[in-house]
Amino acid sequence: MDAHTLKVLEFPRVLERLAAHASNSLGREAALDLVPSTYPEIVSRRLQETREARHLLDMESGMPLGGLRDIREAVTRASIEQTLLPVDLLDIAQTVASGRRLRTVLLRSAERCPLLAEIAGNIPPLPGLDTQIEQCIAENGDIRDSASAELARTRDQKRISHGRLMDRLNRMLGSDKLKTALQENLVTVREDRYCLPVKSEHRSQVPGIVHDASASGATVFIEPGSCVELGNEIKELAIKEEQEIARILARLSGLVAASADDLRTMLAMAANLDLANAKALLAGEMHSVEPVTNRLGKVRLVRARHPLLAGNVVPIDIEVGGDFQTLLITGPNTGGKTVAIKTIGLFCLMVECGLQVPADETTEIALFDQVFADIGDEQDIRQSLSTFSAHLTHIVSILKSLGTNSLILLDEIGAGTDPAEGAALAKALLNAMRARGARVVATTHYGELKEFAYATPGVENAAVEFDRETLRPTYRVLQGVPGSSHAFYIAGRLGLESDIVDEARANLSARDKDTAELLQQIEASRGRTYEMERQAHEAKEEANAARTEYERRVGEVADVQRTVRRDAETEARAVLRRATEKAENILDELRKMNRGSRKGTTARRGLAELRSEVATEFDAPEAPEAIEVPAGGYGFKKGDRVRIVTLGADGVLLADPTSGEAAVQIGAMRATLPLNVLRPSTAPAEAKPKRSSAASDLSMRKAIHIAPEIILRAMRVDEAEPLLEKYLDDAYVAGIGSARIIHGKGTGALRRFVWDFLKVHPVVGGYRLGDESEGGDGATVVEFKQ
Repeated sequence: MDAHTLKVLEFPRVLERLAAHASNSLGREAALDLVPSTYPEIVSRRLQETREARHLLDMESGMPLGGLRDIREAVTRASIEQTLLPVDLLDIAQTVASGRRLRTVLLRSAERCPLLAEIAGNIPPLPGLDTQIEQCIAENGDIRDSASAELARTRDQKRISHGRLMDRLNRMLGSDKLKTALQENLVTVREDRYCLPVKSEHRSQVPGIVHDASASGATVFIEPGSCVELGNEIKELAIKEEQEIARILARLSGLVAASADDLRTMLAMAANLDLANAKALLAGEMHSVEPVTNRLGKVRLVRARHPLLAGNVVPIDIEVGGDFQTLLITGPNTGGKTVAIKTIGLFCLMVECGLQVPADETTEIALFDQVFADIGDEQDIRQSLSTFSAHLTHIVSILKSLGTNSLILLDEIGAGTDPAEGAALAKALLNAMRARGARVVATTHYGELKEFAYATPGVENAAVEFDRETLRPTYRVLQGVPGSSHAFYIAGRLGLESDIVDEARANLSARDKDTAELLQQIEASRGRTYEMERQAHEAKEEANAARTEYERRVGEVADVQRTVRRDAETEARAVLRRATEKAENILDELRKMNRGSRKGTTARRGLAELRSEVATEFDAPEAPEAIEVPAGGYGFKKGDRVRIVTLGADGVLLADPTSGEAAVQIGAMRATLPLNVLRPSTAPAEAKPKRSSAASDLSMRKAIHIAPEIILRAMRVDEAEPLLEKYLDDAYVAGIGSARIIHGKGTGALRRFVWDFLKVHPVVGGYRLGDESEGGDGATVVEFKQ
């Protein structure tokens, strides 16, 4: 990728913003080293990493990246047989343990995040390395006594000898004979030897070795002769201790050296995972989405926001590479032309790095092999280059390396020289770039280029909108029309004398005047059209939402109808079965008593006939209602009796219909239904339903009032149990096929209780954890028996 392009598009600032979200120096380094890829397979993989990492952040707690250290230098020193310090070994142990934990967590999420799990699977577990280090080195960096048997013995002997020495010195401090000779009643250490502070004039009273003297010479520090042997013994044991510690550290460093390749692999995988997590965090911060990608050279930004601008950024819509290959953006200075082309360039580079972009999800980004940008003042005094020469030099280098699948962004093309010659040169450059198949987005103030865009197939005009009332740009990009600079209008509004402005207008040719006025009229017309399109789009969205809601309600009503009928039939069959069994029992009793056997046979025959008739009635399919729509429509009003064709029931309108819907009283139930399921009722007001039962009424009431989910989150088990039991019974009676139980994640205790309860409940046919759209691990979806 062209280094100059990355610089002028400020892509390094995007990487710095990404690196700020890394958890450790490995991730920060990987973020700052990120380079756009031109290979679709790599781009797709990078985007998938970001998507999966964002899923982990949204649905779980993200990746456990804590504890990872940059141990590359320590591993390198161990590889060349250098002995590592305890702090280095502790960092290695912590990194190994953290890498193993990261591997375990992501492998458990392999179903939802397969690519991250694949990366984590490449982390070597290195069993035993961290354990051995921690067994030998304490958290404060001290070598443990248990690091080796020899070290334990040496330290035991050292402690014994030290105790004997201190006992002997303390006895000397308590001796009356030495009270006058001692400067202070304490034991001090000089040159790792235990000494007594003795007055210089009494030094002869304490035979021994002088190790030091005070600055004034009044005190000498003497190791008593009776303590020299013990001091020597302690010194020898200290040397032996240091040698054993060095041997232990060398052994541990050898273990690190033997695992050097695995440690480097672990660090590389951890850096990749930290980078994916940083990309997910940045996407969340910028409210970004993953765009659609293509290799057709088409870029379509929808509600795109420049990723480096803060505050209330005005989103832009802009497109190139579909119906046209070149886009010329015109308009006043500071109107947002440069921001628009930078946004296009940054979005393309970000996607090729696997970054999501702050825009609408319908945004489409092409994967270009080359992205070139010539933006800003390229004047260079040291090389004697003017602005024009610097721009042209860079454009020449672009043309020399230009391929077919390229994007070129040019700011103020042809500027910095004579306007006529600059416009002519700009046309030639644009034609040359178009001929090589490149997609070009350029900004300009040249009127000739606006005409060029109108007259040339494959070239389109666009403008940045300007509010003439506030003298401020709106930063919206209007495609299909050229923009005006509004120079005279701005000058007049800013207080420039009117005669000067009028003279300036007079200096324009008649053709230029007509063109300027026409452009302003077109721009105003396009602005009005844009607003109408926006309103039409909002109205369409509202209509689609209303249609979706209508279809959902119709489906729910149909489900209620089927459920009520099914439950009513089931209840009636049960009543019939119980009545039959009771009658059979009575007949059996009569037969046993040898009374009325002849009548019993007759009764049994009658009972069989009755049961057959009822069964035939149940099994006979109900003829669908055929109530035709009244010709020319029908004007429903409050108080009308209506037939609800989807329910097969009659009701009364509670109010005049509004917005295609009406409130209907259906027995004890009140519902809001669309008008197209209502027909004028032909039944009299006192008419009763053909068939009804307490069970069907109960099912209807519960179907209307029961919710498709119950929330138990943050409850104790004893609080949740009665609520869950009642809800399951009500939901089953209402005929709901499935329901969601929201118990949250927490410690998992509430979820375990819910599953144990569902396992033995008689109406439950099955249950599972919710998927991503249903709440994930924080919810359970239960299926009821049919």
